[in-house]
Amino acid sequence: ITNLKYWGRCEPITSKTLQLLNDLSIGYPLGRAASTSSRGNRGPELVKLSAVQFMLNNHTSEHFSFLGINNQSNLTDMRCRTTFYTALGRLLMVDLG
Repeated sequence: ITNLKYWGRCEPITSKTLQLLNDLSIGYPLGRAASTSSRGNRGPELVKLSAVQFMLNNHTSEHFSFLGINNQSNLTDMRCRTTFYTALGRLLMVDLG
């Protein structure tokens, strides 16, 4: 989340961070099922992490500069926004069940 908050205008960092978030959100249902150990306890659910909760509750340009639309927005910013909201949507849908 630090990369997205403080490096939001650095496209290489933002893109790679968002790709990681996207990959985690895609693999989350499989990871959740696979995280059940033989002892019967489950790892923490991704959507319950404070960083994910922060993104779900504060998805504005005030917190993440790449979400802002201004005269200098470009195609890369739009891709970043799309990746961000796709991953958040996926995490939210998993949480809703």
